[in-house]
Amino acid sequence: MALFNSITKCQTMAEEKANLLSQDSETEDFSSGYDSPEYFSDQDTKRSCSNRLQIVPLSDKSDFSSAESIPFNDYSSEDDDIHNDNDIADSMKVTNVHTLIDNIRYILSMPDLCDVMFIVGPQRVPVYGLKAILSTRSRLFFVMFLKYSKEALKQKKKTKITKHIQPDQSNKLTITIDNYDVDVFRTFLLFVHCGTVEIEPSKVTGLLCLATEFDISDLRNSCWEFIDRCLSVQSFSTILMKETIFYGDHKAAQKLRIKILKLQQRHR
Repeated sequence: MALFNSITKCQTMAEEKANLLSQDSETEDFSSGYDSPEYFSDQDTKRSCSNRLQIVPLSDKSDFSSAESIPFNDYSSEDDDIHNDNDIADSMKVTNVHTLIDNIRYILSMPDLCDVMFIVGPQRVPVYGLKAILSTRSRLFFVMFLKYSKEALKQKKKTKITKHIQPDQSNKLTITIDNYDVDVFRTFLLFVHCGTVEIEPSKVTGLLCLATEFDISDLRNSCWEFIDRCLSVQSFSTILMKETIFYGDHKAAQKLRIKILKLQQRHR
């Protein structure tokens, strides 16, 4: 009954204060310090106490003496724990690009796992690749593979296969690439498959021509950026000029040659 005991104490204090004020008023020579003494009735006392205390009606079954009563905000603590458990992510994203690149490099090093073979350069060196990746990276590769596949199909129809003639078990599409250096073309295919390449002054012109011909924009832009850096060094500009002569028929090589000549004229 803690709430009602608080009201009784307020009433007692109010009555004692009223008695003191009434006694002080009887002595004319002594002032209580109040200009107009105030007297509290029972109703005023209850009203004053009610302003300071918030009396909440409770049911008869409530336990007023419980010192371990749970605040209202704590009733939902158990529900909050359940809600937080439901918020835990039910999936996790894992990315391991390096493993994928290493696997593709390994496939390219195994001719039996590849389905396209390029015969590159005057030395006719075989360079292997994957048609699915090359076709998705370059539309020119896709058109090239489709064209050669149709020609190979027509050739098979014309050829009569007998019991004494064994069919080609390799099942590889073979394409001849004459006008590119073997190392440059291998580096280019590695970038198309894996997305990484190490550009050098001796290869940048060939990579630029290949990236332009097969429309690999990210590699083409990187080659031009590297060329702009090389042109600031005289020895590199000489190497680039020699490479443009080797790829003289290509539009990208001609554009690079003109750029080098203009730069040389400015420094004269």
